[in-house]
Amino acid sequence: MSPEQVVAVEDALLANADRLLNAALAVLDLGSFGLARSLAILGMEESGKAIAIHERRVEMAYAPEGEPFVTKQLNHLWASHPKKLRLVHSFLVDEPYWFDTIEPDRDGTAAYLGTIERWTERHNTLKQQGFYVDLDDNGDAVAPQDVAEEESLADVVRHVHQIGWQLRLGEHIEAKQQAQWAEEIPPATEEELEETRKLFSGVKPEVLETILEAQRRGKEGRELHNDGYRLHLPGPGSNPFENLGKPGYEAGTRELIWLSEDLDKRGERDRSEP
Repeated sequence: MSPEQVVAVEDALLANADRLLNAALAVLDLGSFGLARSLAILGMEESGKAIAIHERRVEMAYAPEGEPFVTKQLNHLWASHPKKLRLVHSFLVDEPYWFDTIEPDRDGTAAYLGTIERWTERHNTLKQQGFYVDLDDNGDAVAPQDVAEEESLADVVRHVHQIGWQLRLGEHIEAKQQAQWAEEIPPATEEELEETRKLFSGVKPEVLETILEAQRRGKEGRELHNDGYRLHLPGPGSNPFENLGKPGYEAGTRELIWLSEDLDKRGERDRSEP
């Protein structure tokens, strides 16, 4: 896969995941839990593939120059339905790109994470229940519309829907961390060391000396590899809303629209208060 193909595939995966998850919510509103759950599982599998692409792009910065993007591990994951669902589960457990002023509610996520874990174990059966007529233990027909709701599907979908937005945040976070890792920092001047002494005058002497010693040494620049595949920060003067509404950016677009609407409502409340 070329770098352009990798980007196109990730965009297509996130767009399709969003489409499937939206379809799941729409079908759920019509009362068909079985079909809605099947669509949600398909959307999660697409999300898992997008996570795998993202993680491989992060790895490429440190991989040997010219290493192929597609690996056996990536191929195995794409071919395994449980592995894709487990990757989604792990991503939501770890929340590596959580972006808020408070820590995520770990306890509050236990219920929907448990649901995803159960789906991982029975993914094939659950998907088929949403599309095909089956027989129960008594030999009676069970149609997709007869499948009873066993968990809060809407809550699960809302959390999985965040993956696209989190991955886009992660692209910026990872690119910034890699740029900092590669940056060369020359040894500090005596004036800079003196500023540090003033700034950290209240800390323990041994802690201050550790900081000063690091500044005296500086840091060698490191080389990032596979420039075409790895993540990059936006260039100077770039438009932060350039990708708004584009395929693969649906989750981020929704978040920004909601944020804008929330700010408008707050502004209206502030103006109406005496």
